[in-house]
Amino acid sequence: MITRLAESLGYRVLEVEDGDGTLAIGGHDGASSLSVGWRPLIVEGYTGSGSIDRFAIRTRDAGLRGALRTLRALLRKPVENADPVELARPILGLLQPGHYGVRVWPDANVHIEPFGENGSAWWYPDEPIGTEGTAIIPTDLWPPHDADTLDAYTASIERGERPLAVTLRSEPPGDEEDCAAFLLDGHHKLAAYRRTGIRPHFLDIARLADRRPCAPGDLRDVIDGDAKLEQSAANLMRYLEDKQR
Repeated sequence: MITRLAESLGYRVLEVEDGDGTLAIGGHDGASSLSVGWRPLIVEGYTGSGSIDRFAIRTRDAGLRGALRTLRALLRKPVENADPVELARPILGLLQPGHYGVRVWPDANVHIEPFGENGSAWWYPDEPIGTEGTAIIPTDLWPPHDADTLDAYTASIERGERPLAVTLRSEPPGDEEDCAAFLLDGHHKLAAYRRTGIRPHFLDIARLADRRPCAPGDLRDVIDGDAKLEQSAANLMRYLEDKQR
């Protein structure tokens, strides 16, 4: 069933047999985690507070966040090749084995949810305040630094080019108005799209697996003993623990 959903959304479905697991996406949308180097980087989910608010919590380990920047050198591929699977090859080799869908996702309707000082981000899906469409969760600084790079991408977009940012998500989107995707690469590209007012284009990768939430240990790792975050994430933690039993 999830394969049919992926294909209906334009994903090319394939099996990754020899990925090394350096990048891992676990869980389902609303209870998913992104891991880098076998350690959780970000967990996103619903707060379970009685409203429809969602949040994401990022590790405060600066070294782990830096590890993803190092990996980005392996994620760059010329975009002239329109075959999404070939474009994604450098990333697929980093993923844990399993089934995935890959698509070029043009003219995407998204909003960006940057992290605050306490390593968390909060949003209300489909509110009339700029949170319609897919929530894009940055994995690096937002807004990005390096004005020269931003200017260069802005100029290329204004010339009619459409560079691809790279997203990874836990499953194909069942509801584009209430789902989330992790921005692996292309922070400057996405900022340039926003500057021009043109909807961004992505190379979008979705894991295809049973709808099981991420492990509660992933959430514990990113909270790292922060009492305020523990309180905020208490309902999500109970959900994850219940589903693990």
